Amino acid sequence: MPMKKSVPTKASVLPIDAMYRVWGWIVLAWALYRYFLRMPEWVDEFIFKPLIFVAPVLWYVRTKEKARWSSIGITGKNLYTSIYIGLGFGFIFALEGLAANALKYGRLTIMPIAAFTQYGMVTLLLLSLATAICEEILSRGFVFTRLIQAKKSLPFASLVSTLMFVLLHVPILVLSLKLQGMALVLFFITDFVLGFANSLLLYNTGSLVAPILVHIFWNMTVALYL
Repeated sequence: MPMKKSVPTKASVLPIDAMYRVWGWIVLAWALYRYFLRMPEWVDEFIFKPLIFVAPVLWYVRTKEKARWSSIGITGKNLYTSIYIGLGFGFIFALEGLAANALKYGRLTIMPIAAFTQYGMVTLLLLSLATAICEEILSRGFVFTRLIQAKKSLPFASLVSTLMFVLLHVPILVLSLKLQGMALVLFFITDFVLGFANSLLLYNTGSLVAPILVHIFWNMTVALYL
């Protein structure tokens, strides 16, 4: 499938295995951090996740690829369209979260996570924003765009980058939260749907704005309902 013009394409594409290595080191560092340290959530999202997820990507893009930030979707291109699309799809994902909640508990049950009680709505929203930015820069801006540039296949790039996005959550779901059974299955399924949808949004807008907005909606849905 040919690439659309809106896809970021200004990176000097290096062998794809270099991207896999960067991603692998990031996942390893994140797993070790999650396993050995138990820091407050604001420390995770505002300090360590940017250091582990984003800093290596920005370093690699500028020093190794010598590419612009727009090559990972950091651009004002299609800004207003991306905002509208992000808000629309974000609302759809919020509804999906309600459906998953009803499936999990047998009825609609509002059970906010402890962070909601601890930090309040505003801080929780900022935490969701920080999470969305870091994970979208890595999983869509970096992994997805490099895959589609190298393989020239939207289905392949979307599927593989989404699977890598799901694997990125194993440390918190298994090592930290220790989820099991239906709860773990639901998180994996919804993470897959989120990752695949955001890959398509980046493909069509060329910007991380819409994926980040959708991700924020989903994070808040998880925090309040799941």
